[in-house]
Amino acid sequence: MYLYGQRSRQHTSQPYHSDALGPAVSAHAVQFYEDESVFIESLSEFAGAALGSGGACVVIATQDHHRRLVEKLTSNNIDVTRTVAEGRYIPVDARRALERLLVQGRPDPQRFWEEMAPVIERARAALRPGVKAISVFGEMVAMLWAEGNQQGAIELEHLWNELVERYKLHFRCAYPIGSFAKESYSGGFDAICSQHSAVIPSESYSDLASGEERDRMVSTLQQKASAVDAVVEEREKEVAHRKVVEEKLRRTEEFTRNIIESSADCVKVLDLDGRIQYMSPAGQRSMEITDASQYLNKLWVELWREEDRSRAKEALSAAREGNVGSFQGDSITIGGLRKSWDVRITPALDRQGAIERLVAVSRDITELKSAQQLAIQSEKLAATGRLAATIAHEINNPLEAVTNFIYLAMTAQGLPEEVCRHLSIADRELARVSQIAQQTLGFYRGASKDRWINLADLIRDVLVVYERKLAYKRIETTVSVSPDLKLYGRQGELRQAVSNLLTNAIDASKAGGKIWIRARVSHGWNGEREAGVRITLADNGSGMPREVQKKIFIPFFTTKAEIGTGIGLWATKALIEQQGGALRFRSRQGEKSGTTMSIFLPNAHTGKASGNGD
Repeated sequence: MYLYGQRSRQHTSQPYHSDALGPAVSAHAVQFYEDESVFIESLSEFAGAALGSGGACVVIATQDHHRRLVEKLTSNNIDVTRTVAEGRYIPVDARRALERLLVQGRPDPQRFWEEMAPVIERARAALRPGVKAISVFGEMVAMLWAEGNQQGAIELEHLWNELVERYKLHFRCAYPIGSFAKESYSGGFDAICSQHSAVIPSESYSDLASGEERDRMVSTLQQKASAVDAVVEEREKEVAHRKVVEEKLRRTEEFTRNIIESSADCVKVLDLDGRIQYMSPAGQRSMEITDASQYLNKLWVELWREEDRSRAKEALSAAREGNVGSFQGDSITIGGLRKSWDVRITPALDRQGAIERLVAVSRDITELKSAQQLAIQSEKLAATGRLAATIAHEINNPLEAVTNFIYLAMTAQGLPEEVCRHLSIADRELARVSQIAQQTLGFYRGASKDRWINLADLIRDVLVVYERKLAYKRIETTVSVSPDLKLYGRQGELRQAVSNLLTNAIDASKAGGKIWIRARVSHGWNGEREAGVRITLADNGSGMPREVQKKIFIPFFTTKAEIGTGIGLWATKALIEQQGGALRFRSRQGEKSGTTMSIFLPNAHTGKASGNGD
C-alpha cells in the first residue's frame, strides 16, 4: 500500500483553457474507507476547507451522499444554500454524469472533457478575488469498480489525472476498502493506487495517534499479510492438486465415454423407475434412431414386444434389488426391422453404496439366432432326408409290383383307347413317384436326365392327376400353351414343380374359383435378355399377407397347420434353381385378391424341335 506516496507523471494537453490557474499545486488523492460515516466526515472536511477559504468545490456523488454531505456541512456552520447561489458549491449527480460519459461500458475521452470542463470553468468563475483553489470530489470511479468494470474505473482515473494537471485541481476520489476483498482484485488495487499522487488509508490506520501505534499496526499488517500469503500459497497448491485430479477424472470419464460409445452393444442408463436417461450412439444406430431426445424419460420396458415385456420387468426388478437381471427378447426398430437382444441389467451405486441408477446392456444376437434357426432347419432337413431315403428304399418293391401289373394291363387285348391313355398316365406317375422317392424330396440327388419336354403334354398330365380335386371345388382352369412349345430339361423335376404350384393354387382357391396356366417363349429377369420359357400359374384365391410372403420359401414354414409340411415351395424353388432357372411371385389380398407364380427356365433350344417330348 502507498502511504501519501508521490510520483511524477506526464499528461496529454486537452483543447480547454490554455492558461494555468496560478502557482497552486495539483493533487489527486484516493481515500479508502471502512465506514460510510467516517467517509462523509472526511468528505465534509475536504469540501468545507475549500468553501471556508473562499474557494470552490465540485462534488460528483450519489444522491444519498449529497444529502448526507449537505447535512454535515450545515452542522459545521457552512451555509450551503448561499455557496450554491454564489456558484462556489456545485453538486453533480454521479449516476447521470456517468451515463453521459460511457460508450459501450468504457469512458469516452471526448465526452469526459465536454462534460467536466464546463463544470470546472463555472467553479473557476465563482472564486473570490485572490483565491485560486478548486477542490473536486468524484465518486464515478468507485461506482464503476462496484459494478465490476475495473478497466473502466482505471481509464476514468487516468482522465481525471489529465484534468487535474490541466486545471491544477485538488481532486479526491474514494473507494470502500471492502471492494478489494477478493484475491483477484489485488492487481486492480495496485493499479488504482498507481493512478494517484496520494493514498489515504482506511480509518483503522489513520485514526492512530502516535507513530509507535502506527508502526505496531504496520507490523501487525505485515504479519497478517505473511499469513495470508501462506494461506494463498497453500490454497494455490490445493487448487493445482485439484486441477490435476480433475484432469485425471476428466480423462477417465472421457476414456469411459469412449469405451461406451465405441462398443457395439446398446448401452442405456435408466433411473430407478426404469425410464431412459441415456442411450449410447451404437444403440441409437442399432434401433435406427435419429433423435435420441424422443426416447429420454420413456419407459424402457415399452421398447420390447408385448410378449417379452413381462421378462423385461422381471429383469428390471432384479436389478432394483441389487442383483443382475437378464433375459432375451425382441424389439422393433424405427424402420420396422425386428431384432433379437441378449440383455443384462445391473445396478449402479453411489458413494454411499445405495442404488442410484440402472445400466442395461443389450447385445444384438439377431444373426446368432438366425444361424441357430438355420442349424435347426439343417438338422430337420437332414432328418427328413434320412427318413425319405428309408421310405424310398422300403417302397421300391411295391412300386415295382404295381408298375408290372400296369404293364400287363396295358398289353391286354381289346382295351379301349381312353383306358390305355389313363394307364399310360398312371405308369408315368408311378415312375415319377419312384423318382421322387429316390430324390428324397431334394435331399438325395436323383439321376434325372435332360430331355425334350412338350410343355402342353406335361401340363395336361399334371391337370389329369388333380382332376378330382379341381372338380370337387368346381375350379375352372384356363390353359394357354402352344402345342409345339418344347423345352430341353429335366422332365420329372419340372413336373414336380408345376404340381406343387398347382396344389397350392387349388388349396388357396375358393369353391368356384379360377386358375390360369400359361407357357410361352420369354426372357429372363436378370437384365441379360437370356432366352427361355416362362410358365405362369395364377389363381384368384385369398392371396397372402406381407408377413407370409416374406417366409414362403423358408423350410418348414406353413400356413396349413396340421396338413402342411412347409417344404413344398422351398423344394420347388430348389428344383427350378438347380436347372438355372428362377421362381418369382406376386400376391395381394382384398377385392382383387390372388397369387401369381412364375417359373423361368433358360434354354437355347426353346421353340419347335424334332424328337419326342419324352
